Amino acid sequence: MKSLLRLWPYLRRYRRTLLWGILTVVLSNLFTVLQPRLIGNAIDKLKVGLETKHIDGTGLLIYAGLVVALSLIAGFFTFLTRQTIIVVSRHIEFDLRNDFLQNIQKLPLSYFQNTSTGDLMAHATNDISAVRNALGPGIMYPTDTLMTFTMALAMMLSADWGLTLLALIPLPLVSYAVYRLGQAIHQKFEVRQHQFSLLTQRAQENLSGIRIVKAYVREKYEIRRFFDLSWDYLKKNLVLARIQSVMWPLMFMLVGFSLVITIYFGGLRVIQGTMTIGTLTAFFGYLSLL
Repeated sequence: MKSLLRLWPYLRRYRRTLLWGILTVVLSNLFTVLQPRLIGNAIDKLKVGLETKHIDGTGLLIYAGLVVALSLIAGFFTFLTRQTIIVVSRHIEFDLRNDFLQNIQKLPLSYFQNTSTGDLMAHATNDISAVRNALGPGIMYPTDTLMTFTMALAMMLSADWGLTLLALIPLPLVSYAVYRLGQAIHQKFEVRQHQFSLLTQRAQENLSGIRIVKAYVREKYEIRRFFDLSWDYLKKNLVLARIQSVMWPLMFMLVGFSLVITIYFGGLRVIQGTMTIGTLTAFFGYLSLL
């Protein structure tokens, strides 16, 4: 998020569109968190119908229709979210490329004597594309996560605050894991970007100086150097991919602890009659949203 603050002058240009995008995130989550409650009510209604041997099919169909309608509305607002926030990231990418070109044209000759062409090419292509890829999701996903967590937590507390506190016991571990893995991913990503700059620099120098390479019969040597740089780039990508591959399984494992806690203590509440099975089902739905 600190990196995003550096882009505030660009974000400010599209603040109205971004505010509309954030509003669609809120509305999408609002219609999403209502669905588990409706499903829980439908299950309780079905349970009563089975006990009394009089199932209200019309009422269940109404609940099903409401869930489908809420899903469609939530999906529509999610579509609007991507059409606003992600599109803004594309516009900012366009602005960054224009400003980058204008800026390098104003720099003194000494800057270009001390900076390789490969670095400039990497900044103009891969680095700006990486900013765009991080910018849209960097705004959309944290906002979506915050809204989902806040709304789902409020619904869970209203259902059973004691079970909610028990289910959230693994939450500090999740937060710590995300923080540590996020730091590692950021560090390895910067290392990978630097290696890409070296790779681009070598390719550009060989292409621009191809006559010199051929004149001194250095083709095999340059091919070998480029292969070594490419291999290092591959290894750095694999290191980054390994760290990223750990995050989601670890998240699912920690969330699984919450599910186990909820099943045990929630099941006891259902057996004791202090919680309905529909409320427990809705609780699972809210927990899955977290």
